[in-house]
Amino acid sequence: MGYLENIPTRIIPTKEGTIEVYYGEGEYTGSVTYVNYQMENKLMKGKPVYLMVNSDMGDVIEGIHRESPLSSEDFSEINMEIRTHSRDLINSWVQSLGR
Repeated sequence: MGYLENIPTRIIPTKEGTIEVYYGEGEYTGSVTYVNYQMENKLMKGKPVYLMVNSDMGDVIEGIHRESPLSSEDFSEINMEIRTHSRDLINSWVQSLGR
C-alpha cells in the first residue's frame, strides 16, 4: 500500500544548503530534510549524494492512522516508505535540474 501516494508534496531548497521535502497541507503536515553530501572516493566523486538529516513526519503518520488505523507492522512499512519516497522525489528533482 502506498501511504504517501495521495499526499501533496513540494520540494524547497533552503539558503542553508538543505533540501526540504514537505508533505501534506493543513493540519497533517510534515517534512524530510536532506543535505548534499560530497564523497571524494573515486567511485562517487562528482556524483550527487543526498543524505537525510531530519524527518518530522509524525503529523502525517497521525493523519494516515486516523483515516485507516495502522498496525505496528504498518508503522515500519510507512517509515521505510517515507525514506524511499522522499529520496525518489529528491532524485527526480535533481534530474529535472540537469545535475
